[in-house]
Amino acid sequence: MGILVGSLLCALAGVGVGSFLLPLKFSRNWRWENSWLVGAFFMYALLPLIGLWLLIPNFAQIYRETPPKAIGMIYVFGLLQGTGAYIFTYGTTLLGLSLGYALMISCIALFGLLVPLFGAHLDRVAELDGITLLVGAVLLVIGFAYAGRAGLCREAEQKKGEAQTGPHKKINIPLVVVIVLWSGCANALYYFTFEFQQSMKPIAVDQFHVPLYKWGFLNVLPFFLGMFTINLVLTMIKMAKDGSLRNYWAVSNLGREYFLGISIGVLWYLGQGVAYPAGHALLGPLGVPVGAALFMGMIMVVSNIVGVRTGEWKGVSVKTLRILYTSLFFLVLAMMVIGVGNYLQQ
Repeated sequence: MGILVGSLLCALAGVGVGSFLLPLKFSRNWRWENSWLVGAFFMYALLPLIGLWLLIPNFAQIYRETPPKAIGMIYVFGLLQGTGAYIFTYGTTLLGLSLGYALMISCIALFGLLVPLFGAHLDRVAELDGITLLVGAVLLVIGFAYAGRAGLCREAEQKKGEAQTGPHKKINIPLVVVIVLWSGCANALYYFTFEFQQSMKPIAVDQFHVPLYKWGFLNVLPFFLGMFTINLVLTMIKMAKDGSLRNYWAVSNLGREYFLGISIGVLWYLGQGVAYPAGHALLGPLGVPVGAALFMGMIMVVSNIVGVRTGEWKGVSVKTLRILYTSLFFLVLAMMVIGVGNYLQQ
């Protein structure tokens, strides 16, 4: 039963993260960095602190018992991934939700799935859960490839119609390559903290009797604080450069803009800060890579559905939509193969 619950939680986490940037579509008076910083404060600082206090009231005592080096490394991982999260958000404004998620999530998934498997669980590769994880990884790559192909076709078709619809935004290919690669590398560090920063687990579980499904939340706070630190620095620099800091008090409909910014943080935190840490701990020995695969696959499914519903695919051909739906088929199939294989193995 725990395997099924864990799989469901990881999938639900993907729903939250797959849709968390949707509020940016409805922002009218703020720049993207204004909304992002408000969301970052809630998702990386305020909500993780409240959530950890509610789940593990004696978390500060556990931190004191943990070697400082472990806490420091988790914070450093957060600093590095914070740059990836910042770049990821910029990438979606540049490429759109569908194409941006397709390119960047594919990189993140490959790093977050394969590195923990081959780096920490090589003995599981020949087992049923390891085999189905690799088969699912191949299916995920196929699904990502179709999603990227659909996005490129959409781009080409929309360029043809720019004479009727107005100037079309030109994509800087070298910039896109840098964004995708760095976003993929940096955003995968979250999963590495669960795999390689294990020193808190025996302290929390054995000494303080923290339930297994809760211990992963202890990694979250120092990691997310690292992410908030770097995002605060980067967004403040950008707002100072662009003169957009004054948007926090000098534009109309401030209540609406703050609500949208907070929504970004709430959606992301419920997914990656609550559902994923609880879910992956219930998935057995390969919880980190299996959880990452289910999580990333669902992110792609949801982000593409959101892209369709918000008009990103309006006016494209039936052939392009067929490519998009083919990607969704492979993504769902991959999650089924990985989830069923892991369940049968356990």
